[in-house]
Amino acid sequence: MQPLNCETCGRGVLVEKFSAAHTSIQWTSDASECPMIRDAVQSVGDHRRGCSALRRSIDRAVERHELSESRIDLPTGPDLPRLH
Repeated sequence: MQPLNCETCGRGVLVEKFSAAHTSIQWTSDASECPMIRDAVQSVGDHRRGCSALRRSIDRAVERHELSESRIDLPTGPDLPRLH
C-alpha cells in the first residue's frame, strides 16, 4: 500500500490501486475524523466510509503518476484454488 494525503483536509491513508475501478483504502486514523465523512454522518446519518475529496485526490495522484497501479499475477488454470 502507498501513503497518500487528501488534498482537501490532509488526512493520511494507505492506498492500493488495482485498476481504474478497484481501489483499496486503509485509514491511518479514525475515518470519522475526516470532515466530509463527519459532516455526512451529522447531517443525514450517512455512515458510509466514502469521501469524494479523497477519491479525487487518489484519481489526481494516479493521473500525475504519483500513485501507481499494482500489478499482481492472479493464478489461472490448474493453479487456480478450487473450493470443493
